[in-house]
Parts: sequence; C-alpha cells; structure tokens
Amino acid sequence: MELRQLRSLLAVGDHGSFSSAASALDTVQSNVSSHISKLESEINAVLVDRRTGTLTEQGQLVAQHARNILIEIESIYSDLSSLKHDVQGRVRVGIIGTTARWLIPVLSEQMSVSHPKLKVEYLEATSSSLLRWVHDEVLDIAILNAPVLQHDITFRTLFEEIMMVTVPKSSPLATQTSVSVRDLEKVELIVPPKGSWFRDELDAVAAKNRVQLSTKLEIDGLRLIAALSEDGHGAAVVPATSVSPSTRASMAVIPIVDLAPRKVGLARRKNRIESAATKALVLSLSEIFTNHQSILPVGVSSLR
Repeated sequence: MELRQLRSLLAVGDHGSFSSAASALDTVQSNVSSHISKLESEINAVLVDRRTGTLTEQGQLVAQHARNILIEIESIYSDLSSLKHDVQGRVRVGIIGTTARWLIPVLSEQMSVSHPKLKVEYLEATSSSLLRWVHDEVLDIAILNAPVLQHDITFRTLFEEIMMVTVPKSSPLATQTSVSVRDLEKVELIVPPKGSWFRDELDAVAAKNRVQLSTKLEIDGLRLIAALSEDGHGAAVVPATSVSPSTRASMAVIPIVDLAPRKVGLARRKNRIESAATKALVLSLSEIFTNHQSILPVGVSSLR
C-alpha cells in the first residue's frame, strides 16, 4: 500500500471522478486509475464504482482511514520542523462566512509574520457542515456558531456578537438607538428558517412576550439575508458581522436588546493528536481575541 494510492482514492472521493481527481493531483487520469486498481487488488476490494465515479461503501471506509494516515504523516513533518523552531505544515480551517470576511485577513497577516512557512487552507460553509467535517477529520479545526451538541467535539467561545435589525432609513424604527422584539411586531422580516439557532431564539423571545412576528422571507444564509435587506427587499434580523459597511451606509442598523448574542468559537475533535502547525494557529487565534480588541468589528466583543 503506497501513499500515492491513498491520495488518489481520496481525490476521487473528494472530486467525484477520475479525471477531476487527476486534475486536482496535477497528474494524468491513467495514473489515478492505475493507483486505485493496484490498491483494490492489494486489499481485494472494489473501492470505486466505475459507472458513477463515487466511492463504494468499502471505498468510503478505506478513505476514512487513508485521510487519518495522511494527516498523521503530515503532522510528523510539522512536529519535526517545530523542534527547529520553524513551524511549518498545513492546517485546514473551516469558517462560517460572516466571520471569514473580517477574520481571515487579520489571521493571515498574523500568521505570515509569526509562522511564514505554515500554510493555512480555509473552507467556508455553514456551521452544520463544518461540524460534520471536523468529526470526519476533513478539517483540523472550525470556527462556527454555538450551540455545538456533538459529544466528540469540543467548543470554546471566541467572541459574541449582538443581534441587529436592518430597516430602511424611512422606517419609524430608524431613529431608535435600540429596539426590543416587541418593537418588531408590525415589521415584515427576512429571517432564517426554523431550526436555526437564532431563529428559534427569536421565536422563543417573541412567544415569551406574546408577540406575533411577521415573516416575509425565510432564507438559509445570513449574508444573503443582509444583502437582500440592503437591496430593499425587507427588514432583516441578523448578527452584527453579517452587516457590511455598505449596508450600514444605506440602512438603519439597530441592536435588539432582548435577543441573546450569537456565540462564535473554535470547534475541535476530542482526543485528536494535533500537529504543531494546528497548535500554532490556535494560539494565534487566541492572541487575536485577547490582545487585539481594536480590530474587532462593530457589535463584536471577545471573551477574555
């Protein structure tokens, strides 16, 4: 069993075909096909369905182990380099979009100074997808919003952000410095669908205050909700970091005082041996939220 065979299998699983896998590995399709055929022959199992290009059940099992093997090998090189006080290697970081927009530039600048040989790969997705990928060890760490209920994932809050409502400047609410959920009763709102954390929180606070909220649109995507609101399609309830500077310029953005802030933090797989590269990035993240309060966006506060 060779490492290139395992990499070929993972590439097919990740990209969905032999040709796409070859492109991702910067090789030719015949090499990928040959590597997988030899691996199948060695372990006496069919790993790829040739009709669809997808992994078989046996292929998925082998791919899971293969990913762990390659991660551990990468960690060996990273840890050995750290003994020379020169941390290098690769860290796969998942991050929700609203946080990615402002945090990636800050973190990238810090890493380029403190660990210039360390390569960070960012993947943007929803919190639910990121949790699954941390569990499957596709990602080393993820930055996502609470709550995190999986028993095999640890979560440490990095910051909180207040919840806001965006309304046109012609709205009667526009002159207020803050609002309550009760104030939103007659406002048609763009909100996430039921089942998302802060939609359920919003509904719970409304029910507690005997308020009947009016929903204009339900959309799973905070940045899209904010963009639609900015384009004049309705008021929106969103966390602070989803509000862009252009939205603040064209809309009234008002804190909602009785809605709990959104908690965003670091998710990691329990009992996983982390490489020196991952540890270095986690330390840099902690330093940002401990020592650099001035760079945090409006509405965000770190938990020291």
